[in-house]
Amino acid sequence: MEEIMGEILVVPFFGQGHVFPLTEFCKKLSSFRFKTTLIISSDISSSLLRHPFVNVAAVDAPLPPPPKPGKFDPQPLMLHFNQMRQGMETMLTTRVKNKFATSVVCAIVDTMMLSHIEDIFTRFQVPIVGFFTCGAACLAMDYAAWKADVECIKPGETRFLPELPNEMAMDYVDIVRRSFGSEISRTKKKSFPTQPGDEPPWVEEVKVTVAILVNTFVELEQPFLEYLAKQTGLPIWGVGPMLPEKFWTLTASRSLLRDRDIKTNSSEKTNYSEDEVLNWLDSKSPSSIIYISFGTDVVPTLEEHEEIAKALEESSRQNFIWVISKNQDYYPNGLETQVGKRGLIINGWAPQLLILSHSSTGGFLTHCGWSSTMEAIGQGVPLLAWPIRGDQFYNAKLIVCYLKTGHMVSSIRENIGLKRVKKEEIIQGVQRLMEDKQVHNRVKDLSDKFRNGFPISSAASLHDFKDFIMQAK
Repeated sequence: MEEIMGEILVVPFFGQGHVFPLTEFCKKLSSFRFKTTLIISSDISSSLLRHPFVNVAAVDAPLPPPPKPGKFDPQPLMLHFNQMRQGMETMLTTRVKNKFATSVVCAIVDTMMLSHIEDIFTRFQVPIVGFFTCGAACLAMDYAAWKADVECIKPGETRFLPELPNEMAMDYVDIVRRSFGSEISRTKKKSFPTQPGDEPPWVEEVKVTVAILVNTFVELEQPFLEYLAKQTGLPIWGVGPMLPEKFWTLTASRSLLRDRDIKTNSSEKTNYSEDEVLNWLDSKSPSSIIYISFGTDVVPTLEEHEEIAKALEESSRQNFIWVISKNQDYYPNGLETQVGKRGLIINGWAPQLLILSHSSTGGFLTHCGWSSTMEAIGQGVPLLAWPIRGDQFYNAKLIVCYLKTGHMVSSIRENIGLKRVKKEEIIQGVQRLMEDKQVHNRVKDLSDKFRNGFPISSAASLHDFKDFIMQAK
């Protein structure tokens, strides 16, 4: 048996978009003869416990309930953070007391968790590595917007961001955002929620780290990775996208992806089985379906859901799949009857990889979460961007302005950031995307970078990171 090089502790934030990438990262690290321990709440799916390459340390820290639309109560979230702190402190104390044989090489901490737990690892003299589950462009834009004082942009003004591609220049519409039920309280340095032009919280938080890892790859976001390395002065590696190994092998062979074989959450409640969805997809012509999904937590308003329903009803020739999460207090009653066989409304979990990899799918209306963006580009599906909050706005700008692999859902951009997207805009946006051959060709070309398996640059970055952390040990 090969000698273990040491143990790496991995601490994700509790959301699926954080736990899944860092679980995949644990699997990658295990190939370097590291023992990897994923520290998560005991409330998170027990399916992770069955993976042979991932040691899971469960902490008794109940997950906070999903936030109600228009309301945010920080107390359950802060309680969760405090309980995670206590659990990790107990874990590290026990290690020291019992003189564990395997030394801890470092702790890889999701940057959403850094400010809440970094002092524990510092106290136990464990080097900290920050892990961003998002892409590099949103981080670079966050930083550059702060340095460029973009909150002062006037209507009609365009402001270029030094050292970033000109395509990412910002204008007034880029800085207007909805408050989502929270009043924006702004000072020069801080506001809540964080707004374009504020100092990003992570700038101060990563100062305790020895290196930064980002869930992206050089071929996609090289100028943004280089910018971040220069501005932070830290070693930064793109080590992603952290998608399941079967995603890469099946994508390389241009095979249809089956979520039940790839994802651990494919048993969640839904009104259509994966086989029923496949049968429906098989009945449609190539590139004829617009796939609509906003995830579980970040969704348009109820009024905008009504606008989507009206747009789909009136687009009499457009096939669609619309996914509505069980967490949403909305269902388009009567729409299925109106649209007949050209529409499939999934209430609950949807086999997203199956849908994106099927030849009938010709576009994806999305909030631009990073994992969904990577899955879509990997399958050559163009994106209709409807960002709602946070990094999604910069992801959308990357997609539309820099990569040119999609369109904004509305040509009236302030309706996306500040007002309300209307039925007519959705109809026009879908049509614009589905008919744009240049965008379709461009995203197909970009998807070729996914056809050779896990990116070579990211594999090389993992080796470089391994060498770095062993030298820093």
